[in-house]
Amino acid sequence: MRTIRDFRLGAGVMCAGLALTGIFFLFPQNGIAQYTVYEVLAGAALLSILWGARHYRPVPAHPWYAFAAGIALFIAGDVLTDVYPNWVSPAPADYAYLAGYPLLAAAVVMLVVWSGSHRRAGALVDAAIVTVAFAIFQWALVISPALHSSGPLGQRVVLGVLYPAMDIVLLGAAAGFFSSSAWRTPAFAFLVSGFALQLVGDEIEGLRGPFYSLGVWINWPFMASYVFMGAAALHPSMRELSRPRRATEGPVSPWRIATLALALLTPPVARLIADARDQPEGIYVVAALSAVLAVLVIARMAGMLRAIETAGRRLRAQNVELLEADKLKDEFIALVSHDLRTPLTSIIGYVELALDEDGSSQLDEETRRYLQVVARSSDRLLRLVDDLLLAARLQSGRLTLNLDRVDVTASAGEALDELNARAEQKGVTLSLAGQDSIVIQCDRRRLLQLLDNLLSNAVKFTPRGGRVEVRVERTLSGAALEVLDTGVGVEPGEEERIFDRFYRSPSAVSNHVQGTGLGLFIARAIAERHGGTLVARRRTEGGTVFRLELPAQVAHETAPEPELVA
Repeated sequence: MRTIRDFRLGAGVMCAGLALTGIFFLFPQNGIAQYTVYEVLAGAALLSILWGARHYRPVPAHPWYAFAAGIALFIAGDVLTDVYPNWVSPAPADYAYLAGYPLLAAAVVMLVVWSGSHRRAGALVDAAIVTVAFAIFQWALVISPALHSSGPLGQRVVLGVLYPAMDIVLLGAAAGFFSSSAWRTPAFAFLVSGFALQLVGDEIEGLRGPFYSLGVWINWPFMASYVFMGAAALHPSMRELSRPRRATEGPVSPWRIATLALALLTPPVARLIADARDQPEGIYVVAALSAVLAVLVIARMAGMLRAIETAGRRLRAQNVELLEADKLKDEFIALVSHDLRTPLTSIIGYVELALDEDGSSQLDEETRRYLQVVARSSDRLLRLVDDLLLAARLQSGRLTLNLDRVDVTASAGEALDELNARAEQKGVTLSLAGQDSIVIQCDRRRLLQLLDNLLSNAVKFTPRGGRVEVRVERTLSGAALEVLDTGVGVEPGEEERIFDRFYRSPSAVSNHVQGTGLGLFIARAIAERHGGTLVARRRTEGGTVFRLELPAQVAHETAPEPELVA
């Protein structure tokens, strides 16, 4: 908001200036009113630059004073042209104009150097490519035809060679400015717009002929360039243009590739335009500039390839470090979880002894209630430790299976029985639908753990009065089991993310549903370890369905998994 408030003066000056560029054409052509409007716009740009440099105090300020000096020379040229319109080039006005271009270019170069952006070799090569490509057009379409035209040699050199050459210098400086990271600022946009309008006006005048005239439409770009140059100095972000910044090479963006492609097309396009206009294009100079352009493009492409290779090496090294860190994290979790399991087992055992009604100790109701809370919390903590241990083992690929012939339907009923008390407490109805007996080869303990994770998850996310249904069916390859609930449902796009380690959905966080984000990760890992699949999808009528498919026989049998003992 402060930036907008500080630019009120600049916005007002810019709007008034653009309005004057339109009013200019309402006055008689070549009249005193048009001369006055033209000089007022140029003078306003000069005063704006001086005021901005003094008010915002950029560091350093001398680029802006060089910029103001260049505009002052342009104004001197305008005044000399107005006072002596019949002077033939080379005239004093031409000397003033030609001296102003290097000052404008020098101001931009000083801003680039002071900001440290000149150290970005890739961006500077891009600027050189744009400049050489523009030089080819200038030579083929303006300079060479002017040198081969009739008329006084001095006039041809000044109008046909020096002015186009100054445009090349100005464009080169402006293109180099794109190496600065300040291109995102409004001051940069205003400044580049002013330079672009100046170049457009010069190019159109150069293609139209060797004589300038006041009052025609081509004067608008020159007037508008003064307006935008002044606006650049009046915007507070003008201080950002010279602020030192860390020199970094950005990624290979599409516009850079497009710049290289267009640059390579410059020589043939310039030749076609020159042939169409039946103009001599100076084949040897164009050939020399084309060679320089080709070398620059090759150098830029080599730089891009080196940057890509360096980024690839850095990314591979970072991936190795991340994998090592992830491995160390899993090992740490496994070690800590294993060490926690021993005291937890002791706590649970002694609490059970204390709560044993047949024991000799007599407990009052309050003490018994406290011990029951300890027992429940200890049991929950033990399950969490077991999940952490299993997750670490799954991540390292060290999970083995104790395979046996297992009835899937019976296992599903057993899992429902284990969860029935918790479901009744929450008011959720459980049901089982399926064939009588479907026997497959699997690890019964791991299958029950998988089903417990799915059913517990379904009950947690199903509101009171809802239902959770388990369906078991035989498939061509084995068995399929579906867990359907009427809960909140999985969010679109989360069908895969919910199986990531430690991932918790936004609904779980917002509803304060307890969990670690390991249950579904463990469930899918167990399914895949058996050669099966586990997927989730949102039900159209609300809720979620998890579908588990297991083969009739595991492809590779494994050695029995050792039990963890405290």
